[in-house]
Amino acid sequence: MNSGLVMLLPHGLDGAGPEHSSARIERFLQLIKILPKLTNDAYEFDPQLNINMHVVNPTTPAQYFHLLRRQMLRNYRKPLIVAAPKGLLRSPSAACAIADMDIGTEFQRVLADPSVAPGSTVSRVLVVSGKIYYDLVRERKDRGLENVPIVRIEEIAPFPFDVLEGVLQGYVSENTEVLWVQEEARNQGPWAHVEGRINEVLKKVNAGSRVRYVGRRESPVPAVGVGSWHKAESAKLFNDVFA
Repeated sequence: MNSGLVMLLPHGLDGAGPEHSSARIERFLQLIKILPKLTNDAYEFDPQLNINMHVVNPTTPAQYFHLLRRQMLRNYRKPLIVAAPKGLLRSPSAACAIADMDIGTEFQRVLADPSVAPGSTVSRVLVVSGKIYYDLVRERKDRGLENVPIVRIEEIAPFPFDVLEGVLQGYVSENTEVLWVQEEARNQGPWAHVEGRINEVLKKVNAGSRVRYVGRRESPVPAVGVGSWHKAESAKLFNDVFA
């Protein structure tokens, strides 16, 4: 598909009900043609060229800037699906430095945790996508936890096998637990798309276990419509992650 179409879709649970909570990102990910498993030459071809569309969930203004810039500057065209919540537009925690958009910078498909240095001794690594990163950072601080790195996958498709491998190598050992954390229900969001792919990466870094899901249970709707229920679901999610 040779098209430079950009779709900016509201996506993220904020307790306001289901209407603007989900871009149905799982449906776009079902259309991705890249294989879910690595092949011997998986790192040798350019997945950017072998994809029929890009699906992203950027978490900083710089990342969004670089996505739009990349969309226009590269010498081919692919549709770009941007799932992002409105809340981050006003969030001070999501702000970034002008230097992040300076000459020599570019879109980062995976963002390592800036507060946990690679090589640190950790027992648990969280892999996420989207605004839940900021919720988890706040909860981690409130609980006084330090060595729980949170890795952000900014570009879900094509899946960043090589970049994620490089990031996880700095954290993962045979005794490290790797969690995929999402705010969407289990039958929604990126989980079905990323599970097998993350496990392929964990094989490459010699992890001792497979990725484990932490999030809301299956649901027929994108989000509950009662604020107190939303808070209760979020509290349970945080307890499951950090307990």
